[in-house]
This record gives sequence, structure tokens and C-alpha cells, in this order.
Amino acid sequence: MAKRPSKATRKSKSKKKTTGFGQGRGKPKVSKRAKRIAHGFVAASAAPDSPVGQGIEEASSQGVRLNRWLAEQGVDSRRKCDTLIFNGEVMVNGRVVDSPGYRVQSGDEISVNGRKIRTSRRLYYLFYKPKGVLCTNDPRETRTRLCDLVDPMVPSRVYPIGRLDEESEGLILLTNDGDFSNLVAHPKFGIEKTYVCQLDRSMSGEDLQRLRGGAWIDGVKVVPKKVRILRKSAQRSLMEISICEGRNREIRRLLARFGLGVKRLKRVRIGSLGIKGIKRGMLRPLSREERDSLVEQARRSE
Repeated sequence: MAKRPSKATRKSKSKKKTTGFGQGRGKPKVSKRAKRIAHGFVAASAAPDSPVGQGIEEASSQGVRLNRWLAEQGVDSRRKCDTLIFNGEVMVNGRVVDSPGYRVQSGDEISVNGRKIRTSRRLYYLFYKPKGVLCTNDPRETRTRLCDLVDPMVPSRVYPIGRLDEESEGLILLTNDGDFSNLVAHPKFGIEKTYVCQLDRSMSGEDLQRLRGGAWIDGVKVVPKKVRILRKSAQRSLMEISICEGRNREIRRLLARFGLGVKRLKRVRIGSLGIKGIKRGMLRPLSREERDSLVEQARRSE
């Protein structure tokens, strides 16, 4: 007769943390039917299929680095593509190329392990990351990853622009367009990321003024673009804060400098794009107007 688990064992299992989403180790499994649906979803939308144009002139004359080209076609991450190239698994026009910096020109035929790689359309999505999901593709990770949720809903590989930590939720943009990613993520382009924070205590006017002055994080002075209190009581406060930087756990670390603990953190806007109308764990393609509006905003800040 099988031994019945002890009461303590049953209790510990019942308390195991779950996110309500699929757990995954290794590469997410995606059916052909899911891919067909994903292709149809983006094709039927008003989403753009060409790159933003940043660097097109350079690309036409100097080409695009081989590792970047492979990553943008959804082969794998740029680091994994480096490994494929160093191992001699990548051929350009029938010749093995072992340098990630090789410049791919228009018309080049590229294959990986004998499989010809076709140019993928550019993809742009708005995604609502739930709390408890990791922004990683690490195959060793056993907790729910971003790719576990996203891969079944997109026709080819996309990656997040910036990150949200495991305990945070909210808006993330996904793309396979490296130029668009740089325009949105780099602080010099001034795209604001806006968060709503629930704090563990009431925030005073003095706290607010000190926070508006910023603090040093990783050797860089981080000054919020906007800060305002939305609601407060004697025990807690709800505030909105906007920044342009994107360092690891930046909002939590900034608030901690002033003795403000975060109970809940949600990113609600990136530039002019908001999260309203999207359910947790779901995504939708950006329209051409939405994408181009972000691009125009970024280039005005150059």
C-alpha cells in the first residue's frame, strides 16, 4: 500500500505559489494551428510590416550585422546566434561565416544548419504582463516566463523592450525591430514610462518634494519626469510616477531611497500608449499610427 503523505507535506503543497499561467522549462511548445492563428491575427490588423526606417540608409550601404539579422528573423537571441555563428552553423551564399560582425547585404541567402532563413515581417505588440511572470527566455527557469505566454500568440519570435520585475505588472512593448526597440528604450529619446504605485505608508508633502529631486542609482542621478499623489489615507498612498530611464527595479529602488515601500507596482503607459482595454496575459498589435507616433516623439527628442 502506498504511503499517505504527511499532513505537513500536504499543507506545504497547498501553499505552493502559482501564477495561474503555464509553467515552462525549455523552449515553449507552440502548435502549427496556433502559429496560423497568430499569422492571421496580425495580417488582419492595421499593424505595419516594415521597419521604422532608423538606419535604413546605413543598412543599404553597409549591411546589417549577421547576429542582429538572425535575431530579428526569430532564429534565437543575439547571444545564441553568436554561438551558432562561432560553431560554423551559419552559411551566407553557400559559404560558412564565423564572424557575428559580418554585414548582411540585400539579396544574401542565409542558412542555419542547412535550413534557409526567410526574412520575417516586422512585428509590434502591446502586452499586459501579469504579476508573477518573468521577463526571461532562460530555458532553465521553471517559473512562468514571458515567452510561455507570448510565443503561442505571435507568428515569429519577438522580444520585450525593457523589462518589468517578477512582482510588477503592466504594459510591455514587444517587437523584432531593433531600431524601434532602441528608440523606445534609450533614455536619450525621452519616451516616458508611467507607473502607478501603491505605497506601504501615507506619503507626505515633504516626501513628494524630496522624490521630485531624484536620487543616485548605479552612479546615475535619476530624476522623475512627473510625480503626483492620486489618493492617500492614514496608512497608505497611491501615486503616479513617470521616468525615462530603464534600470533594473528602478522605481522600487528610487522610492526605497526615501523610505517608501512598494506594495503594488503597475506600468500603465509608455509614451502615448496606455494599457486600458487589454486583459492580463493578452496582447494586441500596434497600429501603424501608434508605432509612428512613438517614433516621431523619440526623434523630436534627439
